[in-house]
Amino acid sequence: MSGPGVPPPALADAVAALDRRGFLRAVGAAAAAGLLPLGCGAPSSVSAALGPPPGRALRVLSPRTYLTFNLATRRIVGPDGARRIGAGGIDPAALADDWLARFGPSGELLQTALLTLEFGVWPLAAKLRLFSALDAAAQDRVLADLQNGRWDLQRQLYAGIKTLACLAFYADPASHAAIGYPGPFGGVGVGIDDAMLVPRGG
Repeated sequence: MSGPGVPPPALADAVAALDRRGFLRAVGAAAAAGLLPLGCGAPSSVSAALGPPPGRALRVLSPRTYLTFNLATRRIVGPDGARRIGAGGIDPAALADDWLARFGPSGELLQTALLTLEFGVWPLAAKLRLFSALDAAAQDRVLADLQNGRWDLQRQLYAGIKTLACLAFYADPASHAAIGYPGPFGGVGVGIDDAMLVPRGG
């Protein structure tokens, strides 16, 4: 697994976009309207396996948002990526937690976005149960509804989580097989010399 390193510029842009658009104020208004009950509930037993490993000290994410982030990332990166996360070979939430800690108070914006995804209910999110208690198809519907939502809050929520999910997943070298990336020195049947060839007809 790759270390925390420096958060990619795209993540800083996503955090700044949430900050500029008054995301925390919008979430507060949603909570006041009863669209974000922040109640209790238990994830499904399958989902719970994607929570933080025992003994891991979290820096920004809570155990619940760590789980929610891994679940959302599984749906965003596609079936092959989902299998790799489910098998424990890739843990995007671990890297995300390290990155968010480097943003100080601004990192809490994406923590809040994940809480909103987990606990938000219709009409803010297309569900009446916890995100972590839904099956994969229902989680897909929730994310699609946020992506195409009529409210800025919904689209901001999706954009922030998707940015963090893709960056954290693909930053892990273990994800390279999912996209056929051969690494800096080429791979089986594909070498550096091949990559530098001018395409025929180009």
